[in-house]
Amino acid sequence: MLIPQKAGWNDEVNLVILLRGIMNKIFLLSATFLLIVQIHSQPVPPPMQLDSLIAEAITNNPEIRAALAQVDVMQARVSQAGTLDDPELKFMQEGMPDFKFNEAMFSRLELMQMIPFPTKLGTQKDLADIQRRSSQSDQLEKVNEVLVKLKSTYVELWFIQQNIAIAQENSRLMKQFLSIAQTKYTTGQVPQQDLLKAQIEISMIGNEQISLRQKELSMKAMLMSLLNRDSKDTISVAMLPSEASFALNLDSLLSFASHNRPMIVKDSLMIDESKTMLSMAKQEYLPDFKFGIERMTEPMGSFTGWSVSAGITLPFAPWTLGKASARVDEANAAIIRSNASYTSTRNMVASNIKDLYYKASGAKKQLDIYNSEILPQARQSVQASLTAYKTGTTDFLMLIDAYRTLVNLSKEYFMTRMQFEQTVSELEREAGIQNLSDIK
Repeated sequence: MLIPQKAGWNDEVNLVILLRGIMNKIFLLSATFLLIVQIHSQPVPPPMQLDSLIAEAITNNPEIRAALAQVDVMQARVSQAGTLDDPELKFMQEGMPDFKFNEAMFSRLELMQMIPFPTKLGTQKDLADIQRRSSQSDQLEKVNEVLVKLKSTYVELWFIQQNIAIAQENSRLMKQFLSIAQTKYTTGQVPQQDLLKAQIEISMIGNEQISLRQKELSMKAMLMSLLNRDSKDTISVAMLPSEASFALNLDSLLSFASHNRPMIVKDSLMIDESKTMLSMAKQEYLPDFKFGIERMTEPMGSFTGWSVSAGITLPFAPWTLGKASARVDEANAAIIRSNASYTSTRNMVASNIKDLYYKASGAKKQLDIYNSEILPQARQSVQASLTAYKTGTTDFLMLIDAYRTLVNLSKEYFMTRMQFEQTVSELEREAGIQNLSDIK
């Protein structure tokens, strides 16, 4: 009878020592108190730096490259807008009997050029330049759109990889717990129910690992698409700073966005474009000119002569004034529409910035509470459970429950950090900047 008791007592002492060593190892892992350990059986790939991925996306992303090409298209149109229309060269054979080309009475060679009223070409070039600047705003907006997808996907990959590491460590620990429980079960110190619960826990962790692996592959595929990488390339480990930082003034953020958000800049350019269109519409009242020079010969005779012609459009004719007036009315309506759209966009951006600012501020406060209160208290709870288990005032499952609580709280911390980082990236897009720290 003494031998089984001694063996059981040794098992219990070994269990306490093992659990204490495991928990201490978990609590001292990193500056962010994460429950993550590296897998010693596999080499750890070098982490991905988000800044390098951003530079890669700006260079290689197809959507950004298409938007940049559109800017080049609009740039090429600026020089075209300030030039005259193509001249017209006309050749005529007149008075041909029975379409006999060589017996024509007269041959005429005429060169004609249409010349708009002097101010029209300059206005057209101004309009083309405004449209070019508008395309630049579209390109910058596209960059911000792609980058917010990249950052959000990167942070979600980080979150999934943290959960994978936790699941791997949990699986290792639970297998050790199961081994200890099996030893205690053979000596009759624990019921079979403890074994079954440990086995169920291991199976649930296995299912979680399968799901997390699938999500990790999906996130990596999205990153590959955004970076336009070859399918044979690989994506390694995502990393975030150990501490989340958020120290911004809302008024400064709103002021910066009102002058730098590409969407707002584009809408302000739309007002300028509408005003330029109004100027062009009013210039429809001004006439255009046509000049020509003609050389006439008489193939069947000896006559050769030159003639000069000039023409002018009559936009002020009574039967054409209605068209010009309608264009002016259309341009005035476009100005009203552009101003309303600009105001609406500014209001929408301001509202979005306030919403995201409050969300980010709330998430930052939650992270601080996790760091200063929730997780330290959860650690203390596990330590207290270890002490209670050592003295025999609690059982094995209570210890597992305390550990599981710490794991779940750590996952909630990761989730809050992911949501915080994604909110900050959305805020950067709304403000029209790649990094909020650059706002002075």
